[in-house]
Amino acid sequence: MCDTYPDHYAVLGIHNTATREEIKRAYYTLSRQVHPDKSQRINTSDTEKSMDISSENTGVKFHELSTAWAVLGDVIRRREYDMQRSTQKSKARGVVQDEVDLDDMDFNESTGVFSFPCRCSAHYEISEDDLEEGREIAPCSGCSLKVKVMYDVVED
Repeated sequence: MCDTYPDHYAVLGIHNTATREEIKRAYYTLSRQVHPDKSQRINTSDTEKSMDISSENTGVKFHELSTAWAVLGDVIRRREYDMQRSTQKSKARGVVQDEVDLDDMDFNESTGVFSFPCRCSAHYEISEDDLEEGREIAPCSGCSLKVKVMYDVVED
């Protein structure tokens, strides 16, 4: 995701469709592994003294787990979090300004690129290869707007 919205699902190692029971199980399993009070101790060969080998990040990791559980373990907070994630992902994909039929776009045979004028005076562009690979979003070459290209797939 991004820095302002941590991926709590990834922190717990679960899918975003996990049940509350699965979330709880993941939290308790992982928290027992990284809890700062559960640090391991070994004897060093040089001094025969115990040495704490717990990671200095253990407390940070436990805090991330606790935060993930606090958000995902609560129905209302999870719903709000999922809505924030959805909004963030939509913003990352950019604003789809409109839908344009492929038949309305100009085709440049030498470059294999379809284009359509944008309101900023530049053009939305998408290549024939992009369309063949199933991509349907054409970005504008001059601004941040995008259009969805509508077309029917013709089988050979």
